[in-house]
Amino acid sequence: MKRIYILLSILMILLFVGSSYAQSEIQRKLFSPTFLSIVEYRSWEKDTDGAKQTVSQISSPTAIKLPLSSNIALDVAGSFIMSSVGDSNLTGLTDARARAVAMLFGDTVMLSAGVNVPNGKSDLDIEQTGVAAILSGKALGFKYNKLGEGLDINVGGGLAHAFGVVAFGAGAGYIIKGEYAFAEDKDVKYKPGDQLNITGGFDLSLSSLLLRTDVTYATYKTDKSDGTEVFKEGTRLSAEESVIVSTEKLGLLLSGRYITHGKSEIISTKPDAISILFGVPGVPTKESKKLYGDQIIADAVMSLNLTKVFSLKLLGESTIVTKNEDDKNDATVFGFGSGMTFKSMRGSFFDLTGKYYMGSSNDGKTDLKGFSAMTALRLIF
Repeated sequence: MKRIYILLSILMILLFVGSSYAQSEIQRKLFSPTFLSIVEYRSWEKDTDGAKQTVSQISSPTAIKLPLSSNIALDVAGSFIMSSVGDSNLTGLTDARARAVAMLFGDTVMLSAGVNVPNGKSDLDIEQTGVAAILSGKALGFKYNKLGEGLDINVGGGLAHAFGVVAFGAGAGYIIKGEYAFAEDKDVKYKPGDQLNITGGFDLSLSSLLLRTDVTYATYKTDKSDGTEVFKEGTRLSAEESVIVSTEKLGLLLSGRYITHGKSEIISTKPDAISILFGVPGVPTKESKKLYGDQIIADAVMSLNLTKVFSLKLLGESTIVTKNEDDKNDATVFGFGSGMTFKSMRGSFFDLTGKYYMGSSNDGKTDLKGFSAMTALRLIF
């Protein structure tokens, strides 16, 4: 039953990829209130022909999880971030997110409903918009590239069943996106298109070895600016394979993920002779373009359990982002590091991790060097 529950939890995380980082921890059935806080500092130096630029961020996502009954739990999460690109900054609170999760029918069915409360700043000035654009680079790994959006509502569900050593799961989720002001001093409302996510996966458990496969497909409706269609993001397909080895003294996780994006549509309305003559909008034109390159992500974590409450870990990762249709925005990054974890018998833990990164982007014209330090604290009361 525990295998089914964890598989369902992973599927729910994949369904709502926009959830708070603190909320994205694997959901376990709650019997006691839980507090989770993560603090990460991440910094990069980008060197293009001797011109150097420093990009950094401190984030502190925090979540409180409360059991409402034996089968229903509520969690609320938010974060404070401080981001900088050179002398430009983007600082403030992010939107708060609340979510209710229910487990039904012997923990084989999971239902989820949540809301994004727009208390973060969304109407950015030109300088802040530039910082947000750089933070969104796929290979840099920043957890936040914006502070706030609109009032979003998400609902979803999943089910799983075990057949001997194999457990199957599937789910679907829908995110209703709310509109928001995206530019300072401009009375323009932007509404991102709603998002539909479909996911499925299975686990194969063989004694101390677990093989896990997950596939997620996302499709989006058209974005609107003041009611006018302006953009439609392409579909997103993600496939991930994981190998997990767990023994009393050793834990090993190897995972690989491939993410591909379909072509997006850029919609513009240009006036023609008829529209000018009669004072009506022109005919919309659509340009299809693959704006985002594919991603290949690999991770490795080895944990050495020195005692029942203390373990050391070694970490490695790589991210490859291919060029988009304009032959831009490619990157290759490798990272390695180590960490330690203190844990209690009740499930509370304190985790400390550090990583160093190196790589390049823009067809090798930009050298990348970076590091990150992260602490995570979970308290179960």
